[in-house]
Amino acid sequence: MPGRTALRPITEAERAELERLVRSNSDARILRRAQIVRLRLLGHKHTEIADLPVRQAGLLGVSPPTVPAAIRRFNEGGIGGLADRPRSGRPPRVTASYVEEMKQAIRTPPPELGYAFSTWSLARLREHLGRKTDIWISQMHLWRVMRKEGLVYRRPRHDLSHMRDPAEYEEKKALLKRLKKGPRRRNQTSS
Repeated sequence: MPGRTALRPITEAERAELERLVRSNSDARILRRAQIVRLRLLGHKHTEIADLPVRQAGLLGVSPPTVPAAIRRFNEGGIGGLADRPRSGRPPRVTASYVEEMKQAIRTPPPELGYAFSTWSLARLREHLGRKTDIWISQMHLWRVMRKEGLVYRRPRHDLSHMRDPAEYEEKKALLKRLKKGPRRRNQTSS
């Protein structure tokens, strides 16, 4: 039952830490749980805490079962019990070492690493990192990891201007200009 979970007596250190959490924590779930415990300390009932308007309680909208759950977490684990518990599931593939390897690769020009190309593309970077770390992720996931790390990716602009002969280029440019003007017309006079 929601109304049956009683808050255990707390120490002054826990009270001070709870006040600090309510005022400064950036994690919304921990903040919400700390606010619930604080409101319960102030004498509010479970149903009042769940029904308080957002302006008055500073809560982010909790359902009635959330209140006793937060109280139980605090009773069992103290301030540490307000934090999220480990979740099941596959651990993330992208690790801190993968991110460091990615940053190192991006800072290094590809020819220095033995590649024939001069700029990184997502496909090339993905391939390089896969060979280096044996962690293979999609290009889209690589793009998201780069964005999370504050790295900007823009598609490389492939330009072949460095391969053209400047004299021949100017000659062809002049020819094109003459052709755009059209054929020369002679003045025909009729007698």
